[in-house]
Amino acid sequence: MNDATNAVTVKIRWADVDAYGHLRHSAYADWATFARSEWFESAGLDPQVFAQEGVAPITLEETTSFLKEVRLGGILTLSMLAAAETADGSRFVHTVAFQRKSLPVARYRMTGAWFNLRERKIVPPTAAIAACVTGLLRSDNFATLG
Repeated sequence: MNDATNAVTVKIRWADVDAYGHLRHSAYADWATFARSEWFESAGLDPQVFAQEGVAPITLEETTSFLKEVRLGGILTLSMLAAAETADGSRFVHTVAFQRKSLPVARYRMTGAWFNLRERKIVPPTAAIAACVTGLLRSDNFATLG
């Protein structure tokens, strides 16, 4: 993870492509999840922290816009940004821009929430998690969710 840009570079593997030889639609979500976990770890949030805090991120909705074909062996840069959150921080939107040589090939958007692992409900992030999340890069048009 490049802390300056919240970007990670990946190489498309055999397991990522479909019968037509291009990146399968569900692999975009897999790679976006990888980028998000790297992004969280760069801010000091790893699985151990989530377990200790008893709160972890969950996915509520995800969408992908496919712009260009990506084939086996392709090298992509995935850039992650926080796009929005509720006033209490309990729900959020993250985006991932998939680029090949600075050209957009896909846009991914995920709506998520912080989930209390004991109470099994959506909650605001703990103070420790909130302090880490505050340092993550935000989009230029970052918004407050209603």
